[in-house]
Amino acid sequence: MEKKKWFDIWPYYLPFTIDYPEMDIWEMLESPSGLYGNKNALVYYGNRIKYRELWQNVKNLSTYIKMMGFGKGDRIGIMMQNSPQFIISFFAISRSGATIVLMSPALDMETAEYIARDTNLKMVITTAELLKVPWDLHEKFNIPVICGLLKDYIKEPDIPVPEFVLADLDIKGVPWSEAVENRPDAGHIESGADAEALIAYTSGTTGIPKGCVHTNRSVISNAIGASIWRRLTSSAIELGAAPFFHVTGLSFSMLSPVYSGATIAILTRWNSEAAIEAIEKYRVTHFVSVAPMIVDLLNQKNLENRDFSSMRFIGGGGAAMPEILAENMEDLFHIPFVEGYGMTETMGQTHINPPEHRKLQCIGIPQFGYDAKIISTETGTPVEEGTGEIVVTGPSLFTGYLNKPLDTMQAFVDIDGQKYLRTGDIGYMDNEGSFFVVDRLKRMINRAGFKVWPAQVDSLMLKHSDILEACVVGTPDPRNGEEVKAYVVLREPGRNKKISEMEIVEWAKKEIGGYKYPRIVEFIESLPKTATGKVDWRKLQEREK
Repeated sequence: MEKKKWFDIWPYYLPFTIDYPEMDIWEMLESPSGLYGNKNALVYYGNRIKYRELWQNVKNLSTYIKMMGFGKGDRIGIMMQNSPQFIISFFAISRSGATIVLMSPALDMETAEYIARDTNLKMVITTAELLKVPWDLHEKFNIPVICGLLKDYIKEPDIPVPEFVLADLDIKGVPWSEAVENRPDAGHIESGADAEALIAYTSGTTGIPKGCVHTNRSVISNAIGASIWRRLTSSAIELGAAPFFHVTGLSFSMLSPVYSGATIAILTRWNSEAAIEAIEKYRVTHFVSVAPMIVDLLNQKNLENRDFSSMRFIGGGGAAMPEILAENMEDLFHIPFVEGYGMTETMGQTHINPPEHRKLQCIGIPQFGYDAKIISTETGTPVEEGTGEIVVTGPSLFTGYLNKPLDTMQAFVDIDGQKYLRTGDIGYMDNEGSFFVVDRLKRMINRAGFKVWPAQVDSLMLKHSDILEACVVGTPDPRNGEEVKAYVVLREPGRNKKISEMEIVEWAKKEIGGYKYPRIVEFIESLPKTATGKVDWRKLQEREK
């Protein structure tokens, strides 16, 4: 095997590659349900659901899906927040032979219609608080809907529960209780490792949804890699707070612990106090988050008096983690903060930091069986030094964009006979083989001919003690073409001191300097967020244009 530069900092206790099993997604749950049948698979606000019970629910729903006439070649949507129903639906659809379509809980009707047409959607499984859009799809396209109540899986809560979770809402369509009631098992459909298994949508840089088609192989390989790298065992307790409908939460917070026979403590919606109490009461060991969750968590009072001693792994993904946030998390949990990197097109992480050799503001090294290179943004050829576009290849690459052959073709580049995915991220590799992302190719600000990478400036702005969040965008400027502007959310001390926008500009001039620092600052109550919790810089950029 070719020796890669990053093998010198590879964890000594891990192999360089993994032999991934040839199986379907649903088999990831069938195995632990037999091995750990009496063990808690899920903890849902105090309600403990054992692996055997979870698997029975999956078999019942799978049988019902087949009774409705759906199976191989059909596509079934899951439009839910984190819940037992999400996990049951995910594995049941797979076991029926159908394809899972991940649908964001925040979908508007126009986008939902697009997805329904694009996939020829056959059914949607949802919960009552999200029923409006699925039911509108039912009325427009006659798509059947299975609908449940989140509170059906809650008994005696022992951590804070969002009010909407406990709400007794009206349901329409097939009641969840009917779909999962005990019935003779109709068996399973074996699709094969390379069969279409899941479609996850990404808006990319154009805003037009693109369905990333994944196979059983690509989904499973990513989850197994997440388990082995984090040394996740059957005794682990994972905090399932990152959204399951997004590949980061799906791979790390749901599939990885299921594969390992671990327990998932589910939070339907992020709440910092609920997360802290879950860590304390359930003795959570593993937690993968996104930056807004960490901002919220670190903003809580009296954290030094809380018990985080059970934690064995903390990490982040989905968006670059500002250095100061990672450092504060390490101070709080007394373990390394491990950042990773991936895309919807790769079903999650392709890179991750070695815990013993972690670097902040670094996406890490290519994980098991992956390779990555830096290519010139002008010529598309590999470069040995300097900055360029990151390209990746590995076992979890998608097969292409649904119904978009041209986009699929343009997404890949051939290097020495090997197909690499163009990530659209600009970065570089250091002398140890660690990769760093500078920014999105499409997000770059061109200030008088100088390239400014906003994500880099975002992170530097957080060094100001009065700044809670910041998002840098380009704003049209008659002299420089584009000028650097920062939207800033202040902490309470800064608001109380009535600090001014110009004071922030003067601080940035001194601390960041050069052509990079924001010449314009605008205070804002909160930054817009995507459904996955990332800062939606596109909305702010469009506002400027």
